[in-house]
Order: sequence, then C-alpha cells, then structure tokens
Amino acid sequence: MALKVTVSAGVGFCAGVQAAVKKAQESARKYGRVAMLGDIVHNEKVVSELSAIGVHVISNLDEVDQAMPLLFRSHGTPLNVWEEARQRGLTIIDATCPLVRQIHTEAKMLADEGRQLIIIGDKNHEEVEGIASQVNGVIVVSGPGDAQQLQGLKKIGVVAQSTQFIENVTAVLAILSAKTEDLRFINTICRPTRQRQEQIRELARNNDVMIVVGSRKSANTKRLVQIAEVLNKNTYLVDSASEIQSVWFEGKTTVGVSAGASTPIEVVEAVVKKIGNIA
Repeated sequence: MALKVTVSAGVGFCAGVQAAVKKAQESARKYGRVAMLGDIVHNEKVVSELSAIGVHVISNLDEVDQAMPLLFRSHGTPLNVWEEARQRGLTIIDATCPLVRQIHTEAKMLADEGRQLIIIGDKNHEEVEGIASQVNGVIVVSGPGDAQQLQGLKKIGVVAQSTQFIENVTAVLAILSAKTEDLRFINTICRPTRQRQEQIRELARNNDVMIVVGSRKSANTKRLVQIAEVLNKNTYLVDSASEIQSVWFEGKTTVGVSAGASTPIEVVEAVVKKIGNIA
C-alpha cells in the first residue's frame, strides 16, 4: 500500500526570498559578475546555482572588486557595513527582505520612545545583527534563560527575529513583563513564518512521519523541526531527496511534508516523489 503524503500549503520560497533571488539573478544578467556578502539565503542549492551564473559569495568588503556591484542579502546588513560600502564607492544592490527592513524601522521607533530595545532572537544570526545595528545598547535575548538574568529594566521595547517561534517569544515576554511596568512589544514574526509553523503543527499531529525539507543552516527550517519533534517523534530533516531513508516509513501509512522558507519548490517536489516511490 502506497504511503499517503500530505504537503504543507506553505512550501517553496516565501515572498522575501523569492524577491531576493530574483534580484540576484537579474543583477547577474546585467553585470555579469556580482559580489554577494554572505549567503543570500540559507540554502546551499540556491547559493550554488547563483554562483554558477556569476553571483559570488564573499566574507568581507576587502574581497570586492571595485568594478563589481555588491549585493546585500535578504537577512539585512549592519549599518556599519552599509556605511563602509558607501565610503568605498561600491555599487550596492539591496536584497533585504521588506519585512526585515520593517523590523529595522520599528526597532528605531521603540528606541526613539526612550525604551531599552530587546531583540528576541538567535545571537550571532545575520538578521539579528542587522536589527541590533540600528540603535545603540541593544540586548539580545535568545530564550527564557537569558530573560531571567536581566535586571534594572524600566521602560523597554521588544521586537523579535522574523523567524522566531511564538512559544519562545511568549515565554520571554512573560518573564520580561514581570520585570518592568512599561513594556511595548511589536510582533515582528513574519506572517509566512507564523503560517508555516501553524501548518506543521497540524501535519505533525496527524501523520505517522514528518519530513522537513531545508538547509541545516536555516533558522526558520530548524524551528519547524523543533516544533514538529515535540508533536511527532518520527520527524526528520533533509536537505534533498537523496537523504530520504526507506526505513523511516516501515509500518507507517501517512507522511507530512513541510519546508523552510528558503527551500526551492523543486527540492520539495523531488522529496515527495521519492517518498511516493517507497513501497
């Protein structure tokens, strides 16, 4: 009997990733060679395909040929890097996700209100570093443990990394609210992230096996895995169809498939096809 496979409604690139990849492709066609500061998105296949058409990853501005345009990735770029690139006279192509750019605006707004800005997010993540660069004296809180250690909070403003899961944000806010009488939170978890998290909860509950397709470097993909693992012990993360193992499905009849926001739809389709061929 063939396995019944249910694919989440939210697979394929989110709008921000799609726009960033399209901008990189258009830039390669226009300029021939483009420097990209870090991976445009956290997916090895996407980065490799862009490299093949002339979009080359660099780690710092010293590697940029003056004649090459510089593409800033979807996660956002710290203000000091923007300023240095301008001072060097580089042609900048901004592929920052509009939702991430909005978080920058809201972070500055909270700081302008005289609030201590707190970001709920992954320390050292590119998006969090970009948000933190918008104002001085930012505190980054990755989870409830970090929040418990904070003291002397009076007037605070809170934003979240766009790919955080709501349970972590809610837990942190509960702790922070007990430490201050003036807290303002702007929910900056992006809608595609919230939708994918809601969908994977349903899939994980209602299927024997849960497959999440995406890069192990991707924060939003890893969070989908974390959510699914709580609800379904038979949860597996794969970055391509080649990692699918038939033993996972022995004695099982139903499979749920979800994917990170930077996972190409064709990769998901290949995974679904391979699962479908398992007898």
